[in-house]
Formats: sequence, C-alpha cells, structure tokens
Amino acid sequence: MSPGRITARPADLPTAVVDAPAPRRLVVTAAGLDLPVAAMGVAADGQMALPPDPRTIGWYRFGPAPADRTGSVVLGGHLDSREYGIGPLVRLRKVRRGDLVEVRTADGSAHRYRVTLVRDVPKTLLAVDELFDRTGPRRLRIVTCGGPYNRDAGGYRDNLMVTADPVP
Repeated sequence: MSPGRITARPADLPTAVVDAPAPRRLVVTAAGLDLPVAAMGVAADGQMALPPDPRTIGWYRFGPAPADRTGSVVLGGHLDSREYGIGPLVRLRKVRRGDLVEVRTADGSAHRYRVTLVRDVPKTLLAVDELFDRTGPRRLRIVTCGGPYNRDAGGYRDNLMVTADPVP
C-alpha cells in the first residue's frame, strides 16, 4: 500500500516536525482496531513513508497533530504485506459515517473524532493537497489501500480514505 502515491513537490518537502504531542494509538471500536502509531516522514520516492508492518499505522509527522487547531492529521498504513500478511486495517472497511475514532497522544490525551466520510478514491485521483491540508478545518484522515488488487501493476487500484471531524 502506498496511500495513493502521495508525492510531494520538492518545494513542499518538510523541514521540521510539529511541536504538539505525537499520536501513539488509533482506536476504532466499530472496526475492532487498536493500533500503535509511528511517526513517519517522507520516503525516498517522495511519498509518505509507512511502517513496514501493517499492524502499525503511520502518522505524517510533518503535518498537524491531534492537538493542533487547524489542518488534517494524516494516518496511513499498509493493508497487507508479503512479509506480515493481511493486517488489521482490512477491517477499516467496516467503519461507517457516525462511528467514533479515538487518537491517543504521547501526553496521555485522547482526541475523539466522528466519521463523516468513508470512500474509495482511485490512486490517480487522490487530492494530495486536500489530504495533507495544514490550514483548513481540523480533521482526521486515515488512508490505506482499497479496491481490487492489480497484480500487473503490483498494487491496489484505490485508496480507502476515512475522514472524521473532532467531537467537541
């Protein structure tokens, strides 16, 4: 899984990490998910780096953190891998609009979100600027692979994207 070939333009490559407490766990009770979160950056190919083990989800450490007042917190992870097999993010498809999501941070805080949208997005149409928005409304975006697997292309056709807004 690469969450949509998320490729940064050279001028947009980050140079500093955020200062807010980092996410440590993602809990989505409706999907039976309770995953550790690893801070990740940008891979050599310009995409968001992801933890190799699909039992861990990555947080884009150059973007907003859950305590920030603006922008999208981006979590992304592999659906599966040759080395580890099918991961728990396969259950993300069970999430529905209205479900609660919790992100626990390093300072012990729990940030709650309510799912507003679950959709498959063709990787070729993924709106990277929208996904990694730093100045818009506070949101949580969870991205993994979706759609059919294309053996010839060596990957999944789509990304499954869950969007959630903070619960006051």
